[in-house]
Amino acid sequence: MDYKKLESFLNKLKADGLTLAFAESMTAGMLVNEFSKINGASEVLKGSLVTYHPELKIQLLDVDPVIIDKYTPESKEVTTEMVKGLLKVIPSDIAVAVTGLASEGGSESPEKPVGTVFISILYKNSLHEFRHVFEYDDKKEKAEKENEIMRKTVDYVFEKLKVIYEGDEKT
Repeated sequence: MDYKKLESFLNKLKADGLTLAFAESMTAGMLVNEFSKINGASEVLKGSLVTYHPELKIQLLDVDPVIIDKYTPESKEVTTEMVKGLLKVIPSDIAVAVTGLASEGGSESPEKPVGTVFISILYKNSLHEFRHVFEYDDKKEKAEKENEIMRKTVDYVFEKLKVIYEGDEKT
């Protein structure tokens, strides 16, 4: 994590009076934890919901259970529903939702292996969706593999946020 870059990004959001909220599943609070370490985060960060279990995605973020059943909890469709539901619970200028597979035992398949993440970002009524498969060291212990994938996901999310925001800044 490049905290200097993250602090620079936060300062730009703060200067523009923008707020940020997260809905996390696979990252289990790591996004908000990393962001909250930056000086001044409280002026930008509105909050985060960790909805690891599908039941919480339904109850807190208003994700349709039919979508979860049809596409699995770790999918683009569910992540998109999460980010939309997040704005109802935590109104903010930028909303981010993340799901994915950091270990075996979920909905992994040849098309969706462990290391696959789904990210949805809503900014200025524009939805930005990303799917990425992270490589990881399969020889590591389970917890180390999970942590490696989650850390890579956090870095990736902040990179995408910066690109989306700075792309808008140029228009």
